[in-house]
Amino acid sequence: MRIVFPEGSGCVQSPQDLQPVKELGTVEYYDKPPQNKQDLIQRLKDAEIVFLDYSVMDAEVIAACPKLKFICFFGIGYGNCIDVQAATKHGVTVSYTPGYGATAVAEFTLGMILSLTRHIAASHYSLRHGEWLSAQFQGVDLKGKTLGVVGLGPIGADMVRLGAGIGMNLIGWTRNATADRAQHGLRLVSLDDVFAHSDVVTIHLSLNAQTEHMITRALLGKMKPTAYFVNTSRAKIVDNDALYELLQQKRIAGAAFDVHEEEPIAMNYRFASMPNVLCTPHIGYNSKEAGENMLRIAYATLFAFLKGEKLHVVNRV
Repeated sequence: MRIVFPEGSGCVQSPQDLQPVKELGTVEYYDKPPQNKQDLIQRLKDAEIVFLDYSVMDAEVIAACPKLKFICFFGIGYGNCIDVQAATKHGVTVSYTPGYGATAVAEFTLGMILSLTRHIAASHYSLRHGEWLSAQFQGVDLKGKTLGVVGLGPIGADMVRLGAGIGMNLIGWTRNATADRAQHGLRLVSLDDVFAHSDVVTIHLSLNAQTEHMITRALLGKMKPTAYFVNTSRAKIVDNDALYELLQQKRIAGAAFDVHEEEPIAMNYRFASMPNVLCTPHIGYNSKEAGENMLRIAYATLFAFLKGEKLHVVNRV
């Protein structure tokens, strides 16, 4: 059995981490990304099992891998990287690793909120450049403010817990609004009300056909001028043109996001130079514990597949 990691993975920290799959066959681990699609195909063409991090396996790549049986995507957004329909057509099972990093992303989101509302990153940058502008960096207290959580899956639920821990009032929206989602004093409200009444709005949705551009200009326009917008989910969920205009016009106080429509970002990325924006390079998921969880779940999906079982499988083969 030939098992390939075509562009490495951040969750593989040492050669010992590959030992469980080395017992199954030959493992090829590439620690640098492929240069292009043809390079990716060259790496994968004889693979039976693939552990995919962020390279794109479209219909052409999948068709070029006649021995391929199983792909496990490291993370949640498999639809951004794998043509699941093409995989199904070629009899390839696709799995992913849900629930690996809810705590990591939620804690990172809280860090972004604190940094944004108290100007932590901006003041650090200023200090490093020889400035002492303590009066300029006046922030706001979060205790008693309203946190609006959009999406109440594992990450959103953990975000609710953290918001309650620092004394914020909590409102939220989920497509599946059941009583058990209303934890820690959270009130379930409409999406319009989340944007209209929150001091901080944070997005925790998966990207799919229903959520793409779900956060519209109209919703963003309902935010208070003192409110902050945070996205550690996926950039394409948001109308980023509208968000840019609102920030430019100072119709909302600021924004923070760890996800971008183009990754890596371009040199002239429009949000990067805005004084009321905090940007990070998609690192919210990247904690030691989340990486260990991701690898454990990924291997479990493969072991289940080899036993004729399905674990976190997203297609029917």
